[in-house]
Order: sequence, then structure tokens, then C-alpha cells
Amino acid sequence: MNTQPDPSKSQALPALQGLRVIEIGTFLSAPFAATLLADFGADVLKIELPKEGDPMRTLGTFPPEGDSGYWWSSIARNKRSVSLDIRKPEGLEILGQLIQSADFLIENFRPGTLARWGITTEWLKDKKPELIVVHISGYGQDGPWRDVPGFDRNAQAFSGLAYVTGEKESAPQQAGLPVCDFNAGLWAAFGAVTAMLGKVRHHETVGNEIDLALYETMIPFLKDMPMRYRHQGIVTERTGNTPDYVSPGGAYLTGSNEWIFISGTGDRVFLRLMVAIGRDDLAQMPIFKLNKDRVTHRPVLDDAINQWLQQRNTDEVLRVFEAHDVPAAKIQSIADLMNHPQVIARGNFVDVPNHDRGDVCITAPVPRLARRPATIRWAGQDLGESTQAILQGELKLTDHQLSQLRDRGVI
Repeated sequence: MNTQPDPSKSQALPALQGLRVIEIGTFLSAPFAATLLADFGADVLKIELPKEGDPMRTLGTFPPEGDSGYWWSSIARNKRSVSLDIRKPEGLEILGQLIQSADFLIENFRPGTLARWGITTEWLKDKKPELIVVHISGYGQDGPWRDVPGFDRNAQAFSGLAYVTGEKESAPQQAGLPVCDFNAGLWAAFGAVTAMLGKVRHHETVGNEIDLALYETMIPFLKDMPMRYRHQGIVTERTGNTPDYVSPGGAYLTGSNEWIFISGTGDRVFLRLMVAIGRDDLAQMPIFKLNKDRVTHRPVLDDAINQWLQQRNTDEVLRVFEAHDVPAAKIQSIADLMNHPQVIARGNFVDVPNHDRGDVCITAPVPRLARRPATIRWAGQDLGESTQAILQGELKLTDHQLSQLRDRGVI
């Protein structure tokens, strides 16, 4: 297991240091967007309800004697937790003061929720005209489904992802991970940084507003499905582990009863694959000259590949494919992944101090920058850990004022 690299070797401050993010979000999409910005140096103030906090704290497995799950240590890394009830007038006033020093506000409540608390577009513009606001919701800020609740699984179903996932004769299958939530975080962070770059490049002093729906995060990944339907009326169906647009390729079982993925995409790769399994004669047959013909006659190629695989264990198969430059990989468990020499060499998992509970394993930030890289400076904080430091250090509230706010449940 690797530890964090020495920040002093980066030759420069983190890329986003000096920018401030106010995160008013729960669960995954907005918090993940803020995490990405925090990794690259942005100062993220995570607003959480007093006593309750983000429900993300309660998900997954907990460390011994921990009040929050392991997942929280990762998703809330590099953020400062501020316990503040923004639904109350005093909390809203404090939020308004914090926004005056912010560059971004990221939220993922249902449309209209913030407005009911007094956080309207007009209120935000009054507090900070140049603020960039990122909205993430199930179906977006407008349209007939604006008010329909939506979570990751709903987005997978609505977007068409679940429809094409799974075996042909089985029920549609959700992805094994909350891909729409994570994708929403990626798109939101990209939108925020793009808006900031556009403002700086064009010397603007006004802010921007970003509207992102969870289901929209998958639409750019639908490859040619929309065109096939619009122009030919074809509804793409499930094909399981066998892609319908290329052959040979997909999931195959080795002689040691382990699954691997093989990609035979492209004429040259197909030829190398056939040579690797000792069937270069198939590559010379006219019916396998073009990919569309190989898709039509897929069973013949799959039978040849399966016969060769069943006589060999996974390690031997992968060595042969590597020698012939054939893209193939074992379908790895988390144990396989975390112990793989490539993953270890690239430091994809790091150990970060987790308060007084020892180290916690966290996925390393990506992408890697040669200069101004991302770093993990601390794991997810305890609820409200930075409240007093920020309200006293920045807003100059007194001990007496803080005590009154605590008594009223504002902080």
C-alpha cells in the first residue's frame, strides 16, 4: 500500500488552490463533484445539518469505534465540515456571509428546495454576483419531470443504461456501482471548472449557473444507439458480455475457471489473436475478413477461442496474449485489483491518517498532473469539526455568539 507523495516535490501549489467551494449536498453526486475540486486544492466548506450530518456518513462498513463509515473518509476528504442549519434565519445569514468569499456553490437537492429555504437565484446573485452555481437533480431544473424524485438507480433505468445491461434473456441489470451519481460528480466538476475558465478567459465579472440531471450523465455514452433508432428504428437490446458491434470479443472462461475479457477489435488485433491461439487459418478465410462478417459468424470464432482457453490456466493465457500484443485482462475482484503490481506501482490506493483511529485506505486522486497535482490532505472530518474555526476565524463571531447559536440548534 502506498502513502501520499511529498507535496514539496510538485514544484507549485495545487492547481485550484485559492478557490472556495460551498457544498450543500447529500449522498453522492454533489459531494463527489466537490471532492474532485478539493483534491486539486480548492477550499471546500461542506455544510451539514447539526446532529444529523450528511446521510453518507451512515453508509457502508464502519471502522472500529468510528462514527462514520469508511466511504465517508474518502468522499469527504480534503473538506472542512461546517455544521449549520441553513433552514433557520441565523443559519441562512451565516451562509450568506460565507458565500461572499466563495467561487462555487454545488447542490443536489430537488428543484425548489433551496428556494423554499430562501436560497433563490436572486438571493445568491445579491450575495455574490460572480458566483458559479452548480445544480444536480434527478431530471433537471425544468421540464415536466422537474419535480420527480430521482436517485442513481432511477437514472440508470431512465437513461437507457439498465435496458442494455445484462444477458439477453435476463432482466435488465443495474451497474454494480452508482455510476450515474459518480458521473454526475465528474460532469459537475467539469462544468464548474469550464465556467470558471470561461469567466477568466473572457474577463467577465458575472457568474454562471449549471443545470445537470442525473440521467443526462449517461446519454453521451450511448454510442450509436440514438442514431440507430432515429434513422433505422432499431432499439438496441441487451447482449450481456458479448458486444454486438465487434467480434471476437467479450468474456471468456479459462481452464482455471477464471473469467477474462478479450478485445479483438480491428483487423490487425484479430489477426494477432488468431495467431496467438494457433488458428491463423481462420484469419485467412473470406468470411472473417471484415468485422461485420466476423460479427455474423461469431460462434465459429468463439468456439475456437474457447477450445484453446480451456486447455490453459489464466496466467498462461495472459502471458501468451501479452506476447502477441492482444488486449486481454482478467476480470478482477477488489483483492486482485489492490494487489496487482501495476496498481501498486501507480499508487492507486493510499493510506491517510484518520483522526485517532489509525490510517484509512482511500482511492488516490485522478488524473495525475506533472505539476500542481492533486493530494489528499486529510480524511473526512467529524461532523462540524471546522465550524468554530471558520465562524470565529473568518466571520469573527464571539464565544458568546457561538454558544447562542448552539443553544438554538443553528450550529
